[in-house]
Amino acid sequence: MARCRLCTSNDVEAVNEHLAEKLWDSRIANLEDHIPWEEAGATWQAAFRELAVAARQALSM
Repeated sequence: MARCRLCTSNDVEAVNEHLAEKLWDSRIANLEDHIPWEEAGATWQAAFRELAVAARQALSM
């Protein structure tokens, strides 16, 4: 059985980055031209990293 990555990770930054990418993918999937996370651009990456931190904090409380 897989363990919860959110609960078991000691690398908060890696969890935030993973979550930011997954959030990006979930939103960008609705567009005709899929833009990979690596090509999202600094502004979008920063915004989704902030969302990821907020989501992780909300789920950790």
